[in-house]
Amino acid sequence: MVYRFKIWFEHQDDIIRWIDVKPSTTFFDFHNAIQDAIGFDKKELASFYVSDNKWKRLFEIMLEDMSDSGQSDDDLPMILMKNAKLREYVNDPHQRFIYVTDYLANWTLFCELISIADTNDKLTYPNLFKSEGKAPRQREDSKFKMLDDNEFDALAAKILASKGIKNELTDELSELEVDDDGEDEEDENELGFNSYGDSTDEMDMDGFVEDKQP
Repeated sequence: MVYRFKIWFEHQDDIIRWIDVKPSTTFFDFHNAIQDAIGFDKKELASFYVSDNKWKRLFEIMLEDMSDSGQSDDDLPMILMKNAKLREYVNDPHQRFIYVTDYLANWTLFCELISIADTNDKLTYPNLFKSEGKAPRQREDSKFKMLDDNEFDALAAKILASKGIKNELTDELSELEVDDDGEDEEDENELGFNSYGDSTDEMDMDGFVEDKQP
């Protein structure tokens, strides 16, 4: 037999996945199946929480043991996904789990057992039975998020445009500098100074020609 779970995002209940799993499936394999179904990259930590029928979290099943003692915060033995099978924690025809991944983004999904059916020998389990709604981008708020083709083209166009403006400004400034240099030279020549800043006539501070003694 297989368990069929309905899985949806906590704040986006129109994004739904239905996944079939065997009772012998580990929570680790269930975790991977959910990540694949919503298009996440499996790089972040995650946890399942066994819950009651009101979605109250009872205890945690973790992807990795992050503690030093091997104990949970409630002094209960740490339960790891790879060591826990679904059938060991399904005690209700509508068993519920809460799945949380990426503790910073805190993506939260509800998982509810909705039916138990016979296995299909032609399928490989876990199996994505049905999908509804487009999952959100995993790192939507990331500064270094991946760009799709349209976003990349738009960004490239902006960079090229800004580069063109910069080049035009640089050319204009260069022309201004050339003109300024020419004007300064002419002003200096009119005042009687050569290119080294010396006067063409030897003058004292009062403007008279110095009387050279023999």
